[in-house]
Amino acid sequence: MKIAVIEHFTSLPPGAARADLVAQGRAMLEACAADLTRRPGIEVVIAGTRRAFAAALRHCAAALVIAPEEDGILAGLCAAVERRGRLLIGSASASVRLAADKLRTARCLAAAGVPTPNSEAMPFTDAPRRLRARRLPFVLKPRDGCGGRGVVVVRRIRDIDRGLEVVRGATHRADFLAQDLVAGEAASVSLIVGSRVVDLGLNSQRMRRRPAIEYLGGETDWGHARAGEGIASARAAVAALATAGAPLCGYVGVDLLLGPGGVSVIEVNPRLTTSYIGLRLSVRENLAGLILDAAMGGPLPERVTRVARCRFLADGSAIILAGRPAPRTRAARRPRAPERDRWRTTSAGTSAASI
Repeated sequence: MKIAVIEHFTSLPPGAARADLVAQGRAMLEACAADLTRRPGIEVVIAGTRRAFAAALRHCAAALVIAPEEDGILAGLCAAVERRGRLLIGSASASVRLAADKLRTARCLAAAGVPTPNSEAMPFTDAPRRLRARRLPFVLKPRDGCGGRGVVVVRRIRDIDRGLEVVRGATHRADFLAQDLVAGEAASVSLIVGSRVVDLGLNSQRMRRRPAIEYLGGETDWGHARAGEGIASARAAVAALATAGAPLCGYVGVDLLLGPGGVSVIEVNPRLTTSYIGLRLSVRENLAGLILDAAMGGPLPERVTRVARCRFLADGSAIILAGRPAPRTRAARRPRAPERDRWRTTSAGTSAASI
């Protein structure tokens, strides 16, 4: 089976995206390509541009999209796969659109009884007046944000204007979210969703919180006292979206806050997240293979076998903290100009070659 793979930031022209986002995207792309090619009979086609991706879809049976939800980027690429009638290795574009809308997701979670912070959408034009009447502290964030970009904690009235500037710079929407600030430790749960829901464990998240929140990475297999509760909440969040008509598939990341009074679900990411970099070294199973099985409706294991603990960083690197990771093959080479507009393949045991 030929599988086309595209990663958004690395598919942009040189200099069009922040260097850290390109590095993060490249790490996920190469890791997924390497893991997929460990499956017998799988040939991976890495698309270096949108044009190359469209060309690859004419020849491939399936496609994996690695992209952020913001500005409809992920949903648009998923829709392109669907229009071609190819197997989408991930959530359907309609489900991505719902999950990408933080307000709609919050409403789905609340309707299902899943604890989540109270959220309110506000137009930027009316925001200064309304926010000054809101009880402090609170969080401002893009309604379609990703990776913590544009998220600000406002603790003083005088910080509102600056906070709005940060949020406005991270979205093209005319509105944003104001959200109650919930105390707790930042965490995420990674899941593979298919014939069953397989949890890959609780991950810690490291954040730099001032002036705006910046995601720095995390650690896998976090032995927090509320780990079981966090995993159960993540499963409940996925079930809530399915009940609302947005079933997810493949790799899903659920962001949480583990507080003294319980767990709050912050958002649901219907896509591959940076935690994949650490998790692929932390479990014995081939995670990309399981994601493919989920998309094809095949059987999934009840649980994965944890063999190591890893720290993963926002730049896509990973450090082994304990245990011994399963061996991995070398990742596929990235396309360089002028071959960016061409698509290339890599299969098990070979390096990528231009075609």
